Amino acid sequence: MSDPTVTAVFQALPGAGFVVNGATPARSSALASAGAELRLKDGISLLGKFDGEFARASSTYAGTGTLRVSW
Repeated sequence: MSDPTVTAVFQALPGAGFVVNGATPARSSALASAGAELRLKDGISLLGKFDGEFARASSTYAGTGTLRVSW
């Protein structure tokens, strides 16, 4: 998507629309995602996930972790 402009309207208030301008996405960027799960004994698991977007002039990345207990 090269045009980051979105037009939005309220359903309960017809005619009251507005335009939202977002950031222009970087050209030639790469998206990456990776995850892992470590299962321990007694129904305990550790999960991790990494997401990233990489370009020449910028990079964005995030990670999450979860502890899961099942019995």
